[in-house]
Parts: sequence; C-alpha cells; structure tokens
Amino acid sequence: MKLFSKKVVAQNKSWMPLVRLCIALILLSFLVASTGIKPILHNLLNINPLLAGALLLCNILLFLTGAINVWLLLNVMHSISFSTFIQAYSYSWMLSLLTPGQAGDISLLFFLKKYKVLLQHTGIAYALDKILTLVFFFFIAWYGSYNLIPELKAIWFPIFSVGLILLPLIFIIKKKFHLTISLTGKFQKIFNETRGEAKNFKEQKIVLILNLILTVMKWLVLSLCYMMAFYAFGAHVEWPDIGVIPILSTLVGYIPISVGGIGTVELTATHLFSKVGVEQSVVLSAYLLLRSMQYIMAIILLALFSSKNKLQKRAE
Repeated sequence: MKLFSKKVVAQNKSWMPLVRLCIALILLSFLVASTGIKPILHNLLNINPLLAGALLLCNILLFLTGAINVWLLLNVMHSISFSTFIQAYSYSWMLSLLTPGQAGDISLLFFLKKYKVLLQHTGIAYALDKILTLVFFFFIAWYGSYNLIPELKAIWFPIFSVGLILLPLIFIIKKKFHLTISLTGKFQKIFNETRGEAKNFKEQKIVLILNLILTVMKWLVLSLCYMMAFYAFGAHVEWPDIGVIPILSTLVGYIPISVGGIGTVELTATHLFSKVGVEQSVVLSAYLLLRSMQYIMAIILLALFSSKNKLQKRAE
C-alpha cells in the first residue's frame, strides 16, 4: 500500500509542471483575448526603439544587482570569484524563468556545488537574501498601498493579514524543523554547522547593510525598468504608482501556481494599474515586453557561457 501511494505521489509531481504551464497559458490567453490582440500589436509595432534598447540595459543592471547581493553574502562563508559565481547564478536565473515559484532560484545550490561550495553556504546566502528582499517588498507593498496610492488602500489589510499569518508560521516551522533534525545525528550535525556559519554575519554586519542598500537599489532599478517600459509605449505612469504596483504583482508571482509567475503577475498588474487609470492594453504590452527582454537576456547569457566553456575546453 505504501509503495502504491509513493508511485501516485511521484506521478502527481511529474504532472504538476505541465499543469502549471497550462495555467500560465490559460491566464495569459485570457488576458490577451479580453484586451484584444489588435491594440497589443499596435503598441508593439509602435514601440520607441531607443527606450526599448535602454530597457534592455536596465534589465541587465537589475540582474547584476541581484547577483552581487547573493555573492556578497556567500563570500562571508566561502570565497568565490564573481566571474565563477555569475555563471552559476545565470543558469539558476534562466531556470527560474521556466519553473513555478522560486524553484529555479533554489537550483543555485546545485549549480554552485560544482565549484565545491557547500550546500549550506549557498542555502544560507540564498535564504538570507530572499528573506531580506521579501521583508522589504512586503513593507513597500503595505506602506505604498496604504499611504501612497488612495485607489489601492483596500489592499493594505490583506497584505497585513498575510504578514501576521507568516510570522507565527515561521516560528512554528522553526520549532518543527528543530524537532525533526534532532531525530538523527547526521541532520543535527548539518544544522549545527549551518547555525555556526550563520553566526559569521554577526561579525560581518557591514555585508548585511550592503545587502539592504543593494535591495533598495534593486527596487529603484526595477521601478525604472517598468517606467521605461510604459514610456516606450507612450504611457506616462508616475511615482509612486510605478514603485508600488509592480512590487504587488511580483509578490503574487511568488505563489507557485504557474510557470515563472506567467499570467498571475500580468493579471494582477493589469487589474491594479487599471485602478490608477492605465489602459489594460498598455500594461499587458509593457509586461510582455519585459518578459521578452528576460528571455532575450537568457539566450545571450547562454550563448556567452557556451562560447566561454568551449574556449576553455580547447585551451585544456
């Protein structure tokens, strides 16, 4: 009976990526159908080429800011060159474009293992960066929707409620996790080593401060990317709308419903931006442009690293 149940669970898991891909395609198709393909095509054909080029550069800056953030934290525990780290980080980031939730980002642990970086070192750096980013994003989403954008004032309470639910949940998980790992000496050893490594940050508080500064910079660059995307289609979206609404839609994208948050992010964004007077066709066009930029970047990075690896093999 146990064997049968394991097979059923394994089969269900193998189907989940396909289900999430279908959800992403359904949501995106619904948005395109409800908006109309003609206005979207009109926007894309009349895009400002200079702003589109600047937007690609802005996306590269956003990517590098995120990479430096994790790299700084990792170097507290394991010294690794940025050129080596960026290749593993790039593969992880590319995978995140095709996987639900943050599954792709977690793959960084295994990509860095190739360079003899311990899983707990990468895990601490990744988790710490994600926690600090999420806390900051939740604050922006809550404060922005409550104090800065009157049209979104009703949203602040659900965000606050989620925060209240997550806080005790973290303590419960921490308690349960501690009880679980104490069952075997192997897991207890890993936990003790991880806790010991985490203590290094008490002596390297400057790294945490730098991470926070870079997180604020990442938010500002992200806001600039969305502003430029809207400007490329002739739509002028002002501050603070452009700084808050993309964060709200990004947080929704963390929910592992669809592949890479496709559909869920766009659906949330079109709804929220419509409340501040932005046309749905412009919002969808901007988000499709930004998605396209990410995939273009992924292709460029893949080509660069493939060429680099081939040259290294020839040199050897």
